[in-house]
Amino acid sequence: MARKQTFRIDLHVHSIYSGESLADPRDILEAALEKGLDGICITEHESMYASRPFEELRKDYPSLVILRGVELSTDAGHMLVYGIDDTEWNDWGKYKMCNGQELIDRVRKLGGIAIPAHPWQVMESSGSQEGLQFTVDERITALSNLAAIEVCNGKQLGHPVICEILGAFAKQNGIGGIGGSDAHTPENVGNAYTVFRAPVYSSRDLVRALLSKVYYPQTL
Repeated sequence: MARKQTFRIDLHVHSIYSGESLADPRDILEAALEKGLDGICITEHESMYASRPFEELRKDYPSLVILRGVELSTDAGHMLVYGIDDTEWNDWGKYKMCNGQELIDRVRKLGGIAIPAHPWQVMESSGSQEGLQFTVDERITALSNLAAIEVCNGKQLGHPVICEILGAFAKQNGIGGIGGSDAHTPENVGNAYTVFRAPVYSSRDLVRALLSKVYYPQTL
């Protein structure tokens, strides 16, 4: 069998366990397979433990890599956390506003990676809805040890310029740019994803791949 040249993972997905999604876990995984994804990362809001039910589903979906992370609220915007496990994390940051720099540093010490999610904002001078102008969320510009940002988010597909702005920022600052659907319904799974140049089968593989910066965001 020929070795796959690329590996596609949706790095930002929510299910009913997030508390604000109606997406059943099996429907999410079926949608991921239908979209041709190689993997998916469940990033429930505030709680790493919340995605534990997906552990039991791995055996039923052997052709799909199922990873788990968490999305936390910080004073620098939402951040996606990858490469940590339940025991060492112990649901740190649940139900509180975290300090963004502290989160990045804490995750890094544990061998993981924290990445700002959808770090954009509307410029105050934009005016009408039709004339909206976007910029990088200034709160992330002061963060140190930043390895990547979410460049393409599935909810931004109506404004492709946002991906361009965030992509330019990532390139200028020598950091990676990922893609994730931010799906809260099965049909939106895979609307944005990350294309890796090598297979990713575990959380540790994911961290190594993200630090390598050998990947790029993609939208449908």
